[in-house]
Amino acid sequence: MAQDYIKEIHEFWEIVKNSFRDTLPETAINLWFGEVEILSYQDDVITMGIASEMKFRIIQDKYLEQIEKSFTALFGFDVKVNLTYTGSAVRAQTLEPEKKPSAQKEANAQRISSYDFEYTFDNFIVGSTNTFAHAACVSVSNNLADRYNPLFIYGNSGLGKTHLLYATINQIKKNNPNIKIIYTKGEDFINQMVSCLANHTMEEFRDKYRKCDVLLIDDIQFIAGKVAMQEEFFHTFNALYEDKKQIILTSDRPPRDIKTLEDRLKTRFEWGLIADIEPPDLELRIAIIKKKAEQVNITIPNDVLNFLAENLRSNIRQIEGAIKKLGALTFLSGKSINMELAQECLSELLGGAEPLNVTVDKIFGAVYNKYGISKEQMISPKRNREIAAARNVCIYLIRDITEMSYPAISKIFNRDHSTVITSYNNMVSRYQLDAAFTMEMDELKKEINGIS
Repeated sequence: MAQDYIKEIHEFWEIVKNSFRDTLPETAINLWFGEVEILSYQDDVITMGIASEMKFRIIQDKYLEQIEKSFTALFGFDVKVNLTYTGSAVRAQTLEPEKKPSAQKEANAQRISSYDFEYTFDNFIVGSTNTFAHAACVSVSNNLADRYNPLFIYGNSGLGKTHLLYATINQIKKNNPNIKIIYTKGEDFINQMVSCLANHTMEEFRDKYRKCDVLLIDDIQFIAGKVAMQEEFFHTFNALYEDKKQIILTSDRPPRDIKTLEDRLKTRFEWGLIADIEPPDLELRIAIIKKKAEQVNITIPNDVLNFLAENLRSNIRQIEGAIKKLGALTFLSGKSINMELAQECLSELLGGAEPLNVTVDKIFGAVYNKYGISKEQMISPKRNREIAAARNVCIYLIRDITEMSYPAISKIFNRDHSTVITSYNNMVSRYQLDAAFTMEMDELKKEINGIS
């Protein structure tokens, strides 16, 4: 993909410009972006030319970051945007942005960008693995510092914690336009404090954080192990809590599991409500893929939809990246979405992760080693007791380990999917009631997952 795709890049640029409509009037969009020219696209770098030096500096200073984010979101992979001033043949070069005072830099870093305001509760897809955290954020946004203070949300990266924070901010602002909200990341909180200590401006730092109405800190676990940071946040927390100001924190683990976090902070983090977000289950992944496909205006056939849902199991960010990349590939290549294109798209994103069919073959192999029943026997119509028992175990393990859909499993065993559902449910019941069977299955799972 290079110079040949300038026409398509122009079409993407129109979509990017439209993303500003929520925050800028039409006249402002035309003023700043109306004369931008797409010069080239090479090695995932888009070069744009601007004839006006003033417009160049405004876009470079205020809008470049959002432009890059929007292109990256559309393409599904990192895109760099270079701005070039083309107003003079002598000065046709990329200009350096004007330097700003450090105070202005900090203010810009703290400001929640307009790109983040695309996140709302309406476009957060709710499923069994995130419904509690979603409900907690909705409740807090409408009842500040009431029952759930602080609200502590934890879960692995890419599961939607930040989306919920931005959605909460948007809802709070909708309810209380003049409210003072501070959102920052744990690392940024640390860096700002270090800077203020060096510049002897700690009183300004304390006033900023202790006099807000709502404080949201993403990835609070980064303050763990840093004595001075924990001391400062301890007093900030107390000041806000006593003034009945809302505190919302996120982490990759619950408070009790954050090593080197002081006990007094762990205790305070547990004062309110703790909500976890787990990786999306199969049904939620299907719903997310459908929604993300709609957002980039692509249609995914059912077989490809199931294939993607069964293989993209890590997090929502991985799913978003796959759909956006699939959309970009189809747009730029002109090909319709099919299984071949989906497999090509996933081969890079999975980054060496074990393909689903390999895992399934491992399961068949483990069951054969345990019971002496081959794959050919298990997928055959034979119904004798030994084969049926091994088949049921295999169905259970495939569903439990891979979360493959019932229709997909039924194709493997050449059986009706209702039969597969019955088999799986029977095995789940036995797993819950039969201690010996539970140990047997756990050992098989460890073998299949390569756990010694």
